[in-house]
Amino acid sequence: MPKKVILLLAIGYTIVLTVFSLIAIKSLPKLGTNYDDKIFHALAYGLLVLLWYFTLNSFKKVKPIFIAALCSIIYGIIIEVLQGQLTMVRNFDILDVFANCIGVIIASLFLVIRNRTIVKNL
Repeated sequence: MPKKVILLLAIGYTIVLTVFSLIAIKSLPKLGTNYDDKIFHALAYGLLVLLWYFTLNSFKKVKPIFIAALCSIIYGIIIEVLQGQLTMVRNFDILDVFANCIGVIIASLFLVIRNRTIVKNL
């Protein structure tokens, strides 16, 4: 996939995630657990890491997993703070920050294992 397409996907997803994080959402699909919201947070931030990793990697940046993970965690914290400060319909929730971090960690571990497997197969 061309670098510019990957970059546009990552930027577009980040913008969409920002908007959805700061507006009122009537309802999310039901997963049947008591932790549906946290699962969505983990999935959203796992995808964020993956998109930014592939973007950074395509531009040959050093340590793309680390940079994508760190920036995603910082972004998630900023979004949670903004929810508490800028909106009347959303609140800061430390458990959302933890769910975001879990998604980031899982995606990062997946990438590390994937990259080690690719190197071993060479």
